[in-house]
Amino acid sequence: MELGQQQDRHLRENFILYIYTVIKNNVMQLWVCLRLSELPVQCLNYRRPQPLAVVEQQRIFAVNAAASLLGVEPGLDPTSARAIADDQTLQLLPRDPDAEQQAMEELSCWAYGITPHLFAFREDCLMLEVSGSLRLFGGIEAVARRCRQGLAYRGYRVEMGIATTSLAAWVCSHSDENNVANLDTPLPTRLGTVSLSVLIPLHAQFESLQRSGMQTLGEVLALPIASLAKRCGQDFGELLQKLCGSVTSPVGHFTPPSCFQDSYPLGYPVNNHAELGPAFEQLLESLQDYLRQRQLQTRTLHWHFSGHSGYRELLEVRTSGAGTSAADWYRLTKLRLERQPFSDEIDHVQLRAEELEVAQPISDGLFANQGQQIEGSQLVDILSNRLGTQAVNGVRCRDAHLPEHSLVKVTPGEPALKKKLPAAQRPFWLLPHPEPLRQKKDKLTFWGNTLELIYGPERIEDEWWAKATSRDYFVARNVHGERFWIFHERRQKRWFIHGFFA
Repeated sequence: MELGQQQDRHLRENFILYIYTVIKNNVMQLWVCLRLSELPVQCLNYRRPQPLAVVEQQRIFAVNAAASLLGVEPGLDPTSARAIADDQTLQLLPRDPDAEQQAMEELSCWAYGITPHLFAFREDCLMLEVSGSLRLFGGIEAVARRCRQGLAYRGYRVEMGIATTSLAAWVCSHSDENNVANLDTPLPTRLGTVSLSVLIPLHAQFESLQRSGMQTLGEVLALPIASLAKRCGQDFGELLQKLCGSVTSPVGHFTPPSCFQDSYPLGYPVNNHAELGPAFEQLLESLQDYLRQRQLQTRTLHWHFSGHSGYRELLEVRTSGAGTSAADWYRLTKLRLERQPFSDEIDHVQLRAEELEVAQPISDGLFANQGQQIEGSQLVDILSNRLGTQAVNGVRCRDAHLPEHSLVKVTPGEPALKKKLPAAQRPFWLLPHPEPLRQKKDKLTFWGNTLELIYGPERIEDEWWAKATSRDYFVARNVHGERFWIFHERRQKRWFIHGFFA
């Protein structure tokens, strides 16, 4: 009885020390641990229901749910695993650390939309400090739901733990005491039922304590931490303090990569565009969160489609406005796909945005009709993605004297050259090349009508270094009131028509 009372006393003392430390530092952290126990299997883009195991150094390293139901467990050799699977077909694949790392990087970028305070832990976990995001998403329940849904859409199975320290959140991910309803329970009490076998990866001393007869973490926390530090080492005592929160760990800040990349496993082969809607929506939402968090924007998206047979397809979608929303990107992607059908089945979609730029706020006059500007920009994007970028162009002035050289085709949306326009009258419609006019005596005719000069001349001279040009431009009018832009070539002594006025 005295031993039990002593353990309870130590447990209360440790909890009181934890509360005192939190109040003293004026810091209340809340951590969410996302433990991806099947990451080595699920990152391989192999979503068939067939039993699957990942092999490393001639041992089973990880299994999927179908293989686990057959009794295949990590640590077995491949021969034993096949024997346990019996007549079931067990697929064995080598471990791919690069694929795991890439998957963790993509998931970190996704989690950056929830909180900037996160880090990877033990190769298969994401630690998210979400105390600053609770108000944004509406509480810890909403944050937990967003995490589960986001990972489920990407095809990952997750065990979640929530606690006031990162290590405790990892421990809670192995326990049933990890739900939101238990957050009001003192942390040492929540951790008390966890088996020491779960904690062995954190420190080898947990295995020694287990051999000495202890079974749960509660039995360890009931002992004085100072005594445990003397017996098991100072680093072990510091680990227990971090676990219980009596020592607060610094919160890191995740720095996302300079370009966006995320992927979506479909889970089944697809050969038509209609079934790609959920993948597009999820990836574009992830992109929108990434751009908003970093105050960036982009004009180009690169979609990568791949199949299990090795089939690859690349799709590029462009827009004239960098501030395009996820809904507009979705519509443009669907239009672009109409011109590029798949020739084989795909089962994986990846989105990349590499050409990023600093987001610029849109400002207009007080009475600017923003609706018309958006509609015009959307029309250019729709035509470009449906007909091809080469079919839609903008026009921009450039620094040249001859009118036929003063305009150049540009990509729609490219800013115009800031140039002071001439005061002389210029037509909106220029001919591709000047056409000669008929001249009878002192009269000029075009389309059977006599032309009368009503404005001019405006002299333009250029290209003296190659083929010298000297022109006198006039505005002419016919008997119907239609106006034309004509010029007299002084060196050739001939008249030409060059444009039409509206």
